[in-house]
Amino acid sequence: MDRPQGKFLEMPFCFAGMGIFRVWTETVYANGSVSFPAQTATGFGYAAFNLIAAAVLIAVALGARRIAPLYGKSWPAPVAGVGLVSSACLNFYSLVDPSCAAFVGLPAAVLGGVGIAFIILLWSELFGCLNPLRVGLYFSGGLVVGSLMLWLFKGLALPWLWACTCLVPVVSLACLRRAYRLLPDDERPHAAWGSFSFPWKPIAVVALYSFAYGLCEFVFNGVLGIHSGLGAVFAGAIVYVGICVKRGAFRYSTLCKLALPLIILSLVPFNEFVPFGNELSSFCALGSYSLCIIVIMVILSNLTYRYGVNALWLFGIERAVRLLSVQVGISARGLFDQMQPSPALDAALVAVVAVSVVVATALFLSEKQLSSPWGAVLKGSYANERAAYLERNRLGTKCHELAERFGLTQREEEILLLLAQRKKPADIEHELFVANSTVKTHIKHIYQKLDVHARTELYQLLGIVAD
Repeated sequence: MDRPQGKFLEMPFCFAGMGIFRVWTETVYANGSVSFPAQTATGFGYAAFNLIAAAVLIAVALGARRIAPLYGKSWPAPVAGVGLVSSACLNFYSLVDPSCAAFVGLPAAVLGGVGIAFIILLWSELFGCLNPLRVGLYFSGGLVVGSLMLWLFKGLALPWLWACTCLVPVVSLACLRRAYRLLPDDERPHAAWGSFSFPWKPIAVVALYSFAYGLCEFVFNGVLGIHSGLGAVFAGAIVYVGICVKRGAFRYSTLCKLALPLIILSLVPFNEFVPFGNELSSFCALGSYSLCIIVIMVILSNLTYRYGVNALWLFGIERAVRLLSVQVGISARGLFDQMQPSPALDAALVAVVAVSVVVATALFLSEKQLSSPWGAVLKGSYANERAAYLERNRLGTKCHELAERFGLTQREEEILLLLAQRKKPADIEHELFVANSTVKTHIKHIYQKLDVHARTELYQLLGIVAD
C-alpha cells in the first residue's frame, strides 16, 4: 500500500504543548528532588493539589452546558496562566523565606489546582477537534517532549528553575493559540448542544488503572517525578513510532495488552536480583500507565470529534476521576505500609493490582472498535445551533452503523465519516497521513462494500441532501 514519502510523520511543535504543561506539575507538586516548605510545613502538597484540581474539574463539568466552549473566551487562558505562575512563585519563594510557608501553602495549592484544571480543559477541547490518528500522534509526542524538557530542568540552578517553571504555562498557552490557527474554523470547539448518556466504560478503565497505578506509587524513585520518567518516554515513543510506521493499521488495542503485563511486572522486587531494579519497576509502572492514558485520550477525543460530546463535560469527569483514583490508590498503599510486612500481604497487593488492570483491559477490549460511541448516546438537544450539531451526531452514528453492517475496517469507517463531511480525497490524504492513491483505494472498497457507484448514491445512503 502506498504511503507518503518520509518515514516519520510531521508533528507541529505547537501540539506538544499538551505535554509541556506537565513539566509544571512535575516540577512544583510531583517533585521528589525539591522540597518546598509551602507544602511540607503546611500539608498542602501533592494530595491537596490533586483534590483541589479534581474539585474544579467536576465543577466545570457540571456547568459545561453554560460554560462551553472555553475556546474563544477571553478569561480561561489568563486564569490558567496566572494561577500556575502565581502558584510556582509562592512555592519557590517559600524556599527563599521559609518563615512565610505557613501563609502561602494553601493559596499556592488553590491557585495551582485552578490553573492546572483550566489548562487541562483548554487542551482537551483542542484534542476533541482532531481525528484519532492525530490525537495519538500529537499526545504521545507531547509526552516525550515534556519528559525531555523536565530532564533538562533537573540540571538547572534554583533561580533558573524558578524562572523556567514560570515560563512553562506561558509557552504551553502560546502553543495552544498557535495550534488553533492550524484548524479550520468549522472544526473548532462549539457550544454545548446536547446531553448524552454517561460513557462509563472508558471512565471505569481510567479509574481502575489509576487506582492500580497509585498502589504502585511506592516503586517510583527516579529524578523525573512520578508521571514523566523513562516509562513515559518509552510509551510515548512506541506509540509515535508505531503510528508513523503503521499509519491506519496501528491498533490501539495492542497498547492495553502491553500495559497489562507491564504494571504487574512493576511489583516484582527486581532490586533483589539485578542492579537498578527499582528503576526497572518504576519504568514498568509508568510505561503501563502512560500507554493507558494515551488510549483513553484517543477514545474520549473521538467521542467529541465524531459524536459531538461536550469536551468540558467528558474530560472534566475523566480527569477528576483520574486524579482521585490515583490518590485513593496512594492512600490505600499507605494503609498496606502500616501493616506488618508478610508474604500474604504482598500477595494481596499484587492480587488487587492484577484484578484492577485485568478488569480494565477486559472493559476496553469489550468494544469491537475504537470508533464505538462507548455508551455515549444523545438523549436531548439544546437550542443553540441544534440542527447542525444534531446532523453531526447523526452522521457519526450512521457511519458506525454502516461500518458494522457492511464489515468496513476501522480506516474505511474513518474515511466514510470524512466523505460524509463532504471532504475531498486531498483533504482526507492530509487528515489521515496517507497517500492519495491509498485514499482512492479505500474509497473504492467502501463503494464496493456499500454497493454504491457514485458520491450521490453514498449521500442517499447516509441521508445527506446532495448539493
